[in-house]
Amino acid sequence: MKKFKLILPLVAAMLFSCDNYLDVNTNPNQVTYSGLQPKDLLSAAQTNTFRTQATTMNELGNVFMNSWAANVASFTGGFANEYQLNINNTFYNGIWDGLYRGVNNFQLISQYPNPDGVYDYYIAVSKICKAHYMQYIVDLYGDAPYTTAFLGTANTTPSYNDDQFIYRQLISELEQARTLIANADPAKVEDIAAVDTMLGGDMAKWTQFANTVELRMLLRMSNSTGAVATYRDSKLATLPQNFVTADVTINPGYAGVSPTAAQANPFFNTFAYSGGTATQNWTFICMSGHAYKFLRNNAASNGTDVVPGSGTVYPGIADARAGRLFRGTLKGVTQGSNLVDVPSSGTPARMGYGLLNPYIAQPEPVAFISDLELMASNNGFVMTLSESAFLQAEAAVRYPAIFSGASSNFNTGIDASFARLGVASAATAAASYRTSISAKPGLGWTASTTDDLKIKAIMTQKWIALMGVHGVESYIDYTRTGYPVTPLATTAPAGLRKPYRLIYASSEYVANSANVPNVSTADVFTINTTSPFWLQGNPALGN
Repeated sequence: MKKFKLILPLVAAMLFSCDNYLDVNTNPNQVTYSGLQPKDLLSAAQTNTFRTQATTMNELGNVFMNSWAANVASFTGGFANEYQLNINNTFYNGIWDGLYRGVNNFQLISQYPNPDGVYDYYIAVSKICKAHYMQYIVDLYGDAPYTTAFLGTANTTPSYNDDQFIYRQLISELEQARTLIANADPAKVEDIAAVDTMLGGDMAKWTQFANTVELRMLLRMSNSTGAVATYRDSKLATLPQNFVTADVTINPGYAGVSPTAAQANPFFNTFAYSGGTATQNWTFICMSGHAYKFLRNNAASNGTDVVPGSGTVYPGIADARAGRLFRGTLKGVTQGSNLVDVPSSGTPARMGYGLLNPYIAQPEPVAFISDLELMASNNGFVMTLSESAFLQAEAAVRYPAIFSGASSNFNTGIDASFARLGVASAATAAASYRTSISAKPGLGWTASTTDDLKIKAIMTQKWIALMGVHGVESYIDYTRTGYPVTPLATTAPAGLRKPYRLIYASSEYVANSANVPNVSTADVFTINTTSPFWLQGNPALGN
C-alpha cells in the first residue's frame, strides 16, 4: 500500500467519480495551485474521507460494540480477529491511511492563497471537515503526525505530535472557521453551493456543525483533570450553543447500481450491492445475538445480565427500530458462536432497509433490485441529528451551569432515530418506546435518577441510534465511559477487554519507522501514556 505522505492531492479525485462533482482533468504529477483550485478539490475531499467513516470505521465500531456478527449459516471464521482481539499493525489500517489521505486534501484547500477573501468559505469548510476527521485519528491512535504531516514530498517522514496538542489545534481551526464564515465579505466570497456535497453551501449549517464537532471534542475530555480540565471548561463556557438541528448528510451525485459501482453510496456499495451484484458483506454481516436480546422481547434473556456480574440486564422491550436496522425474520448470532442461536436456529437477520434507505416505506419493497438501485443513490450520514442531541444531553448532565435541556435532548435523540430509520408512524412509535423504557434505570430517563445512570442511558440510546450507520462513535464513547455495557465475543481471550486504542498502520512502520511510536499489544488494553490523552489518568473502565 502506498504511504499516505507520498500521495498527491488528486488521489481523492482519481479514486472516486460522481459526474461533474469530481471530474478533475488534471495531470496528478503536475499539480500546481494555478491549475487546481479549491472548487476542484472540495467535493473529492468530502466524498473520499466520508468513505472511510461509512465503511471501515463503521464496521469496526459495529463489531466491537456487538451490534454486528458474522453469518455462521453461510461462512466460517468470520470476524475472527475482532472476536479474539488480535490487534496488530494491519488491523483496520485502512482507517489511518484513508483518513490521512482525505485530511491532506482539506489541508491543501485551507492553505490555498486567499489574499482578498474570495475562498473564505472553502477554507472554513475544509477546516471544519479536517477537525471532524482528524479527531478520530487521535481518538483511535493517540499521538500522530500533524504539524509536518501534510507537506507531500517535502517531508515524507513527519514527526509525531502530542495528541492533546493536536486536539487544541483542531479546536483552534474550528474557531478560525467560524470567524471566516462570520466575517466573509458577501461581495467577494465565492459561493460553494455547487461543489459542497454535504451542506450545499449553507454556512449557517456549517457553523452549527463546527460547534457540534467542538462539543464532541470537549466532551471527550469530560473525565480529565488538571490543565486539561481547565482548558475544557474555558472552551465549554464560550462555545456557541447553536448545534446541528438536522442530519448532516453527503451526496455528490450518488447513482444507482446500473451506471458504475463507484458512483453508489459507499455504505451501500460496501455492505449491500456493487455493480448490480450482491457484495459478500450483504450475506456475511448479520444481527448479533446481543443486538437481538437488547432490541427484542425475548423470554430466554429478559432480565439476565448483559455481562455476567454487571447488573445491567436485557430490558425485555420490543424496539420497533429492530425491523429497520435488520431485515428478514429477526434472528441473531452470538459473537463467537458457530450456530444461529438467538432466539433459535435458522437464517440470521441481515442489514435492514432502514440503514440502506431510511425513506423507503414499510413493508420491505417487492421490486427488490430496482429498489436497491434507488437505495444506492441515497444520502450518506456524516453526523445524525441523534448524535447531536445526545451530545447536548450529555453536556447538560455533566455541566448544568452551562448547558440545559438534558431530558428534552435525550428524547430528541430517540425520536430522530425512529424518524431517520423510517419506522412506521415514527413519532407515535418513538413516544410509545420512551414510555416503555421510562421505568428502566440506565435505559429510560425517568428512572435514571443519578448522573451516572443518566450518562448510561444516554450512551445506551446513542448506541442504538448510531447502530449500523456510525458505529465507531459508540465504540469511542464506550472506551471513555464504559457504557453501554457490552459483552465480548465468547471466543475472546480470558482477562482481556475491548481495546482502548489501535496500533499504528503498517504503512507507518514501513515508511516512517524512525518516528512512529512503539506501541505493544499490551498497551492496547491498558490505559497508559500511549492511550489517547483524554483517557490518561483515569481508572480502568472495565467490561
